Amino acid sequence: MQTRVLFFGKLKELTGAAEQSVELRSGATIADLFDRFSNETPALASYRSSVVASRNQEFAPWSTVLEPGDEIAFLPPVSGG
Repeated sequence: MQTRVLFFGKLKELTGAAEQSVELRSGATIADLFDRFSNETPALASYRSSVVASRNQEFAPWSTVLEPGDEIAFLPPVSGG
């Protein structure tokens, strides 16, 4: 199944792309998707505990099972004042 993935902030810098389209197996979760990118870009793994994920522009738990055509965004923590 095809899934659109968006990266923001530092995650975008690490992956070298703001957006990617990937093919996933049926039953894959948001956590599986992040793990896939962490395997390709090991520096991502250190952000796992602080990253928030959204599915189709709504925050979603890591255990969310993906559907064909989903848009997943990974958002790092934001700091500033």
